[in-house]
Amino acid sequence: MEYKNENDLRFSVFVVGLTAMITQIILLRQFLVVFSGNELLIGVILSNWMLLTGLGAAFARRIIKLFPTETVYPYAHIILGVLPLVTSFFIFYLKNKIFPPGITYDILEIFTVSLVLLLPFCFVAGAMFTISATYISKQYRTNKINTVYTIETIGSVVGGLLFNFVFIFIFNPFFSLKLIMIINFLAAIIYGYKTLKQLQIKVLGLSVIAIGGIIMILNLNDTIWKIVFQNQDVILHTNSPYGNIVITETAGQYNIYQNGVYMYSNNNMIADEENVHYAMLQHPDPDNVLLLSGGLTGNINEILKYNVQTVDYLEIDPTLVKLTATYMHSERRSNKVNIINQDTRLYLKKVDKTYDVALINLPDPVTIQINRYFTLEFFEELKSRLSTNGIVSLSLSSSVNYLSQEDKQLHTALYSTLKLIFENVIIIPGMKNYFIASDGYLSSDIGQLTLQKKIKSNYVNPIYLDNELISQRREKIEKLIAEEVIINYDFFPVTFLYQFKLWISQSNFSIFLIGFIILISLFAVSRMNIVNFGIFSTGFSASSLVVLLIIAFQIIYGYVYFMIGIFFTVFMIGILTATTWIRKRFGISMKNYSLVQYVIGIFAVVTPLILISIKSQQPLNFVIHAVFILLTFIIGILAGLQFSQATVLRKQSISTTASGIYGSDLLGSAIGALLVSIVLIPYFGLIKVCLILGILNFLTGLLILYRSAKR
Repeated sequence: MEYKNENDLRFSVFVVGLTAMITQIILLRQFLVVFSGNELLIGVILSNWMLLTGLGAAFARRIIKLFPTETVYPYAHIILGVLPLVTSFFIFYLKNKIFPPGITYDILEIFTVSLVLLLPFCFVAGAMFTISATYISKQYRTNKINTVYTIETIGSVVGGLLFNFVFIFIFNPFFSLKLIMIINFLAAIIYGYKTLKQLQIKVLGLSVIAIGGIIMILNLNDTIWKIVFQNQDVILHTNSPYGNIVITETAGQYNIYQNGVYMYSNNNMIADEENVHYAMLQHPDPDNVLLLSGGLTGNINEILKYNVQTVDYLEIDPTLVKLTATYMHSERRSNKVNIINQDTRLYLKKVDKTYDVALINLPDPVTIQINRYFTLEFFEELKSRLSTNGIVSLSLSSSVNYLSQEDKQLHTALYSTLKLIFENVIIIPGMKNYFIASDGYLSSDIGQLTLQKKIKSNYVNPIYLDNELISQRREKIEKLIAEEVIINYDFFPVTFLYQFKLWISQSNFSIFLIGFIILISLFAVSRMNIVNFGIFSTGFSASSLVVLLIIAFQIIYGYVYFMIGIFFTVFMIGILTATTWIRKRFGISMKNYSLVQYVIGIFAVVTPLILISIKSQQPLNFVIHAVFILLTFIIGILAGLQFSQATVLRKQSISTTASGIYGSDLLGSAIGALLVSIVLIPYFGLIKVCLILGILNFLTGLLILYRSAKR
């Protein structure tokens, strides 16, 4: 059957791109919440996404031979509309089934679970690219691969813009996915009405009405949070530009979670007192206090027991402040308290004020976002805003009598890093291990200090605190961590990356996974012609650089949760620019194909210099965002330009070229995103990874010239 209604075909391809982009952003954000905001898992999820999409694109050649395209297309849209909702639901449903609270995630488990969950949607989305490119090219008797790729990219760009600037502020994720379902159902009806037989049209219509009606009625958003937080009453769940926020209630206690990470609770008197008094008691007369996080749970009340002049409470997310104030009922009504909604690191670089005590009340550095407050660079910035002999307090989780290997590494890194900046560092064991740092004298005799200062507290006092026991535990910990020196840097965050190394070393399966990936890569590359190898290398580098920029943005600015969608959208805009405008002005040849490879290599080498400059200079927020957006845009242009050239340089059948080029691109992207996340960044850090990518692209460019010259 011939079908040449170009507008219907374009709309269908456009919807595939729009659906894929919005679904990718939503599911990635949800995986971040489920896996406690661990940013390096972005690479693992992206890897599976691209691997499975490439698999679908390659397998589609068989589907084309078995089924008529005009029959496959409308039902594929129905499947594509429903699968994002199903996948999203099971991401949360399986969290406590597979990853119970308190269990350390294994890389292989995360890889496998995300692979299985993403398989249906990504496979269908990838297959529809090859089917579309093949079908449209046959209809018009010319190579339309680049046209289909461009239309799908336009859909991705529109989807990214809609989500980032409309959906995210109006709808919850499940409702956004329901809208995507309706759009796909519309595409199915439009296409099917003109291509299917009458009986098939009736079946299609009934399927759309039945499936759509059931899904629209279900309140999936409330259901999943009740599943995730079992044995807790979910009071509220919402999203802000800085992350997902959930408030639960257990036996009258309210608990705050951000991006799946437990932040703090009310009615925790011991934690409130330890967070404040261990550090405040060290200073003879504190006037100005800086408080980072946790200020609405009782910490401020404890600080106000001292005759302070001001308390500057820094919390970047105003939504979190508002909700916490509503549910925690903290008595902070004092003209001495200033709530400042800014990133702490940016604030410290710009404020003209000194502090006597800085209290950093954050969870352990299990994410890069939190780790940025445990690095050498942060302590340098903080010390520049401290008065003479100012006090700093941080904490790490601990058990009473035992430090695991992971705990030992974390404690060693924090202690070593603080010692480079401050003359004195002591550890006071409590419910957590509190690190107190200063250039002045410090004492672990907290009971005696409370008597001298006449501070009234329920727990931090001589009655409950045994100074001899505290000293024994302190000496034991400091002896354990004095064996080596580990420094935690912004661009080499060892306290965070060590966990990845530990996971890999403790799991033979994880080591097997890495080895298997390398073998698959070598096997696939050995069978590629030079054009496919070039696009493989470009995909590897582009995905690696995007993941690297996401991590770097989190380090420098601290809220990538909102920016993930922006990064992906800008990347697709770069691809669109290359495939529609630059391609027409850029000669297609093997020489130019290798030239772009060199440019990618130069870009990779220059990127660290730009990142280091931004981090050290800390320009206006607008400038920081603009630089990252520009870098991502350039990566998209280079990737799109190589893809456009490859579709012309590869001289085979349309289906073979489409699946081969698209598959090589996605395979390279998948392997790049995975290896850069679980191997390259953890072992080499961000700067060296950029240099490795530069060398890879220079060698690829030389190989392209060499192989093409032998033809």
